[in-house]
Amino acid sequence: MKIAIFSDIHANWQALEAVLRDCPPTDETLCLGDVVGYGGDPKKCVDEVTSRGWMTLVGNHDRACTDSEILEWFNDDAAAVVRWTVDNIGDERLDWLRGLPDSHVEHDVLLVHASPRDHIYEYVLDTAVAFANLELLNGGVCFHGHTHVPGIFGLYDGQVTHEYRVDKFDLKGPALVNPGSVGQPRDGSPMASYGVWDVDHESFEFRRVRYDIKGAQRAIRKPKLPERFAVRLETGR
Repeated sequence: MKIAIFSDIHANWQALEAVLRDCPPTDETLCLGDVVGYGGDPKKCVDEVTSRGWMTLVGNHDRACTDSEILEWFNDDAAAVVRWTVDNIGDERLDWLRGLPDSHVEHDVLLVHASPRDHIYEYVLDTAVAFANLELLNGGVCFHGHTHVPGIFGLYDGQVTHEYRVDKFDLKGPALVNPGSVGQPRDGSPMASYGVWDVDHESFEFRRVRYDIKGAQRAIRKPKLPERFAVRLETGR
């Protein structure tokens, strides 16, 4: 059985289209949250995800659309996009965002948006945070997103390891597996990032794909959303 793992689409329709074209045949797709935010096509992205019936988790931007108190933690530009999204996507899509769960277990693997100990908000970017979360997994595997940086944190002889390459890895717990971001990569590569989990062979393949960045930038600029969210797509930062 093969499962596509997507995360952090962030209303980037052009990136989502490219990933869907690139993705090999799979039995299922799971989305780790943040379907909206930053990008200019939230309606198209939400409609695509819902029409396909993917199990989707809530991300911090998704949650901010239905809980205005969370906007206190957002920078002004990110908060402005959330408010614009709320004003434009309609009640039905907001209700869908409101109902998204913050965790899910699939084939004994935990799925969250951010981290095992903080499902929506914590960033796993360094070895100290990774270690604290790896200890909670009891030797298991967790898929998460949120940082927009693909890679696998593992634990070997008590030391945290961190690996990434566009290749296939054996999944050995404890491990935190981040497929990267479909719509707003932040690892220095502007290519959309996602992965394919082979459940039977206990492996995970990272995949990258080029997409129409200019089109995604136009979608951000048309409603006059913050320019920096358009510019950063060119560098993957």
